[in-house]
Amino acid sequence: MSFADLESGALQAPRRGRGADATRALVFQITTAVSSYRRLLNSLGTPKDTPALRDQLQKTSHKVLQLAKDAKEKLTSAAEADKSTGTSADKRVADMKLAKDFAATMEEFRKLQNLAIQREMAYKPVVPQGAQPSYTMNDGRSDFDKMPEQRALLAEPNR
Repeated sequence: MSFADLESGALQAPRRGRGADATRALVFQITTAVSSYRRLLNSLGTPKDTPALRDQLQKTSHKVLQLAKDAKEKLTSAAEADKSTGTSADKRVADMKLAKDFAATMEEFRKLQNLAIQREMAYKPVVPQGAQPSYTMNDGRSDFDKMPEQRALLAEPNR
């Protein structure tokens, strides 16, 4: 395969919603998204751990779950179709292997989600110095955002 083949349209992506190729493509997309999730997860607790990274981690998780929902529907319908007497043994074996691959990928994703929960609780994201939002509406006249030590120092009378 070359770039010329892709540009000419000789090889096209499988159409969504049709047959075993679409289901295979969904399982591949899930596997790819889980790999991306793992890569993002490995950045938690490092200097790269930012609110944007955590947002991307959450978006990737939602993407995996949506793809998994679609793949489960397709695998279920394929299993129902395989129950008919006219289905070849090769197709049944291929569908079972695809279902097994899907289950293994989802089990890996479940483990990664548990690890993500642990790391998100253990580490706080790094917020760049200039990007810290101001939560007070009264131009800094409130002491609520100060640390307890700072409040104690402010409460002491001037000497």
